[in-house]
Amino acid sequence: MMPARATRPASAAARDRARSIAISCALLLASAVAVASVAELTVTAYGAQRLDLATGFTELPDGGEVVDQGTGVRLTAPWLRYAEGELLEARDATVDGPFGRLTAPLVSVDLRIGRLDAAGGVALENEAGHVLRADEMVYDAEAGWAEARGGVTGEAPTLAADVVWAHVGSGRLVLAAPYLYEDGPIRLRSDNPGAFLQLTPVRDADGVIVDYDATTTLDDDVVERLEAEVE
Repeated sequence: MMPARATRPASAAARDRARSIAISCALLLASAVAVASVAELTVTAYGAQRLDLATGFTELPDGGEVVDQGTGVRLTAPWLRYAEGELLEARDATVDGPFGRLTAPLVSVDLRIGRLDAAGGVALENEAGHVLRADEMVYDAEAGWAEARGGVTGEAPTLAADVVWAHVGSGRLVLAAPYLYEDGPIRLRSDNPGAFLQLTPVRDADGVIVDYDATTTLDDDVVERLEAEVE
């Protein structure tokens, strides 16, 4: 069987839909990169602060906010704690920035390795109101990949998968079966375990994403990433 591939000319509607995917996935990436920028973090307590000398954690039981001065990205939560230069943990967290908003019951940022974990039902919403949802999301700064796991769904275009990976450098997305990708006349679906769909951005002369090339033929580095996940 020939690998599936789907492309179409970019129209104004297609441009908007493609941007919505890019913004939704970039939300997690931008949030993780900003929160992991240790040197530029400012922490503000809304009330009490408790330092645990045994663990090195400072707890903010009345909540607070963490702002990345370089990007303006802001994390707020009714409870959080942090160990300077090591770990940040927050409950019922909201992350706001130029990209939109991320909300999650649990957020943990390993400041030493630049890894963000959001769990408990995560939502990413851009300014247009398009939402990407998943049970949990992870961003690994060193690897350059974000991963959304468990009941992943997205809007405009319709997007659903067991797992979705996003590559920060290229903007590529990889959907793991069971997946569904539906955008206008294009509808690609697979329920076969081990099946994947790669969405590669198509950019205009200014580098703006105007569409996605959908294919079941994966790039070599994507295959290596998937093999590393299995290991």
